[in-house]
Amino acid sequence: MNILKQIMLLVFVHLTLLGQLKAEEGPKTDMLERPLMERYILDELKSVRMDNQQTRVDMEKHIAQLKIEDNDRAARYMTDTIANIFYLIAAATSILFFAGWNSLRDIRSKTEEIIETSVEMITEQYKQELTTLQDKLQEQSQIVLDNQNNIYKAQLIHSYWMRSNLETNAQAKIDLYDEILNINDNDAEVYAYKADAVLDLDEYEWALNLSNKAIEIDNEYGYAYWQRSCAQAKLDNFKEAVKDLEKAIEQSPSLKEEIENEPYFTTLRTSNEFKNSTVL
Repeated sequence: MNILKQIMLLVFVHLTLLGQLKAEEGPKTDMLERPLMERYILDELKSVRMDNQQTRVDMEKHIAQLKIEDNDRAARYMTDTIANIFYLIAAATSILFFAGWNSLRDIRSKTEEIIETSVEMITEQYKQELTTLQDKLQEQSQIVLDNQNNIYKAQLIHSYWMRSNLETNAQAKIDLYDEILNINDNDAEVYAYKADAVLDLDEYEWALNLSNKAIEIDNEYGYAYWQRSCAQAKLDNFKEAVKDLEKAIEQSPSLKEEIENEPYFTTLRTSNEFKNSTVL
């Protein structure tokens, strides 16, 4: 309605001004008509201002009403929330009461007990995991140390073998073999080669014992039987010597080519036991 009145007022003003322009061109209009028009225009303007003011008042009332409704909803939500909290507290208190917690002291005691138990469980679990980790670290460290030690021993043994191959003195060879046995006393090859060096010292019983030790460690090592056969031959035990020689060739066929060149078989080769054997 306000907009319609404003439009009508503008149309009226426009027509009034148009009439004034025409009046200036024609005869003069009566002077009494002009005050009436101005009065009408002022009344219409006043009416428009009042309508605008009323519209503003209505809008302010509407906004205020919306704010009041929002505050009411917030207050109801807060009230409901507080009520729910009290309900929860009441329910928890009832549960605690039925569970036997009849006082705040009991609640505190039970809480401390639960916390202490939980802390102890966590601490014990942490200790177990830490102990397991330490054991694994120690195990891995020990493996690394053992590997390093084995590598060092292997290099040292290799150096002793190289020196023994270059050595021409029987006793010096025996000393080097003993160094190897100090590192690893479960090597059949070392005992067999030591027996060979001992034979050069004419220690046949000693060589026999060393050969027996080598065979005890590895009963498929042909060279150990060869050395024992040499010792048996020098002790005139031809039957045992031939038996060991056959076993040596069985395990290492290439040794058969060395029979004729072995000086410890000089007497054995002339014996009936040797001539009737399968080594020929």
